[in-house]
Amino acid sequence: MSIGDMGINTPANESIAPSLQLSDFRGQRYPNPFFDLSQQYMPPTMKELIRWCTYYFYNSPLIGQTLKKACKYPITDLIFEDSQESTRQLWERVLVKDLKIKERQIEINLDLHVYGNAFVSVHLPFTRFLICPQCGHRQPINNWEWSFRGSDYAFSGTCAECTYNGALDVKDVPYKDRKGVRIIRWSPENMHIKFNDYTGRYIYMYTVPSKLRNMIVRGDKDILEDTPMIVIEALQKRRMIRFHPDAIFHMKAPTLAEQDQGWGKPAIIHVLKDMYYLYTLRRAQEAIAHEHIIPCDILFPLPNAQQDPYIHTDLANWRIQIENIIRRHRRDPNFKGVVPVPIGTVRVGGDGKMLMLSPELNYLNQTIVGGLGMSAEMMFGNGLNYTGSSITLRMLENDFIQNRSQLIDLTLWIKDKIRIWLDYPNINNIKFSDFRMADDVQRNQQNIGLNAQGKISDQTLLSSLGHDWSQEVRKMVVETQVKNYLMDLQTKGSARSQGEAMLIQNTYQQKINELMAASGQMVPGLPGQEQAPGQEQVPGQEQAPGQEQVPGQEGAQAQTGNEQTQTGNEQAPVGGEDPLEQKVELWAHRLLALSPTEISSTLVEMKTRMPDIGMKIEQKMNEIRTMPKGNGGRGQNSMNLAVNMNPMPEKGAPRRAEAL
Repeated sequence: MSIGDMGINTPANESIAPSLQLSDFRGQRYPNPFFDLSQQYMPPTMKELIRWCTYYFYNSPLIGQTLKKACKYPITDLIFEDSQESTRQLWERVLVKDLKIKERQIEINLDLHVYGNAFVSVHLPFTRFLICPQCGHRQPINNWEWSFRGSDYAFSGTCAECTYNGALDVKDVPYKDRKGVRIIRWSPENMHIKFNDYTGRYIYMYTVPSKLRNMIVRGDKDILEDTPMIVIEALQKRRMIRFHPDAIFHMKAPTLAEQDQGWGKPAIIHVLKDMYYLYTLRRAQEAIAHEHIIPCDILFPLPNAQQDPYIHTDLANWRIQIENIIRRHRRDPNFKGVVPVPIGTVRVGGDGKMLMLSPELNYLNQTIVGGLGMSAEMMFGNGLNYTGSSITLRMLENDFIQNRSQLIDLTLWIKDKIRIWLDYPNINNIKFSDFRMADDVQRNQQNIGLNAQGKISDQTLLSSLGHDWSQEVRKMVVETQVKNYLMDLQTKGSARSQGEAMLIQNTYQQKINELMAASGQMVPGLPGQEQAPGQEQVPGQEQAPGQEQVPGQEGAQAQTGNEQTQTGNEQAPVGGEDPLEQKVELWAHRLLALSPTEISSTLVEMKTRMPDIGMKIEQKMNEIRTMPKGNGGRGQNSMNLAVNMNPMPEKGAPRRAEAL
C-alpha cells in the first residue's frame, strides 16, 4: 500500500500542513474502526511526507538529535590502500583535503535518515564564454559587459571588437582542476522518480525550484556565471531536467515492494502518530501550566465576635485599607499591617504539579526514539552496556554497517568520476577504518595475546585496532632511525666526557706529584715518582740494608734485631697486597712529614680533585696518628714530644737567694 492509498478522502488540491489543528472535521470522526484521530492527518503523498519530515526534524528536538546521532556515529576516517605511496597521498589530498569527504558524508547521511532518500552528483568545473555572433570574438564572461534578459532567457552585451550590441552566443568550456570539483546534494522535494516495476529501471528528473528560477529571471550575475545552460533551457521551455543514469547516485532506505518502491521511506513515518499524540499532550501540559501553576489568592473579612462585618463594617473602606496594606508590603517586605477585622483567604490554583503529564511524555519519548531505530539508552545516556555483549548494540551495529556500505559505495563512485575526469591513477581500495559500537576490550586482549603467541600477524592486530599496518611500519622505520641517531650522539658524547674527565684527572694528578716532588717530600720507591734534581741525602743519616730513606728525615737512626728506632719521621711501609692501599699509605706517611698548614692545603686539593682518594688518605693519616709508636705509628702524641715518666719531687723547688 502506498502512502497515498490509506483510505483518506483528501482533495487533490488540498495541502495538509503539520499544524495539528483539530478544527475541520468532515463526516464521521473515525471512518474505520482500525483508524484513530491522527489517521486523518497522515500525509497523502510522498512529497507531502518529505515536507513533514523537514518540519519535524527542525521543530522536534527529540527527532532532530536522534537522527543526527544516527547519521554521525557510523562515519569513521577513510583508509587508502595501494602499493604506491604517491597514489595514496594523491587521493587522500583530493578526497579528504579538497572535497572534505567526511563532512559531505555526514550531510548525505542526514538526508538519508531524515528523508529516506539522498540524491548526489559531482559538479565538474567549466568556464562560460560569450561569443559575438557577428565577428566571432570570444572571451570569458567576466571580461564582458553583459546583461541577462529574463523575458527570452538570453545573454546580451556589446562586443569590444566590432561594437556589436545584441544577443550573444554562450559556450561552456570544461577545464580540469580538482579545486573546482564539488559534491552536489539534490533536494528530494524537487526530484521525481519513474520506476519500472518490471525492469527495475530508475529514471530521475529534476524540477528547478522557484527560488533559483526567480534569481535567474531577475538576472543575478553571480548565479548566471556558473549555472549550467541546461537549467536555463529547462526554465525557458518549462520542462524538467532528466539525469543521465550514471550522473546521479541515489541512496535510499529499505522499503516494501509497493507502488512507491522507487522511493525510500523515512524512519519518521513510523512515529507520525506518536508525534501527534505527543503534541496533544504537550498542548494539554501547556494549558495546565497557564491555568494551574500560578495561584490566585482571594481575601475576605471574617466575623468579629457577634458582629457581622457585612453589616457593621464599611466594606469599601475595608477594601481600600487592604489594598493599601498589600501595596506597602510589596514596597517594604518588613511592613506589618494592622486591621480591626479578621481576614480570611482562599487560594485558587497552584496545583499544576499534581496534574503534570511527565510519565506519559517520558514513555512517548522512549517510544519515538525506538521507532526511529535508536536505543533509548544511547540517546539519553543511562544504563547502556558498552561491553559489546548487548543484543541491542549488535542490532544497531548491523544497521550501521549497512549504512557504511552505502557510504563507501558512494565514495568509490565519486572517486571514479574524478579519476576519469582528471585522468588520475586508480587506487587499489578505499575503506572506512574498522567500526565498533564500543571499545571491545576482551576482543582486543585476545588479539594481543594471539599476536604474542605468533598466531596472528602484526598487520591483523593493527587492523583490528583501527590502524593502518603499512603506515605504522613506515613510522616505525623513521622512529628507529631517529632513536639510533640519538643513541649514537649520546654514546659519543658520554665517551667524550669520560675521556676529558680522565685527562683532567691525570693532569691534576701530575701537577700534585710535581708540586710534592719540588718541595722535597717525595717518598722513594713510589711508583711514578723520582727524586727531585739536586736533592742530596742529609749528612749523618745512615740507611739500613734494604731500606730506603725518606727525604727530609732528621736525627739518628738505629736498628737492633727486628726492631727499628727512628728519630723524626719513620719510614713508610712499602709492601702490601692492594696497590691502591699501598699508595694511600705512602701518601699518608708523606703528608705526615709536612707542616700542619701544608697538610691542610694538600688535603683540600686532593678532596677537590679526587674525593674518594682524599678521604682514604685522611682516614689513613688518622689511623697512623693513633697507632702505637712501636708498630710504625706515632702514638698519642702527634708532635713526637718525649714524655717524662719520672715521679714528682718530694719537696719543692729551691728558692732564690734574695727570697731567703
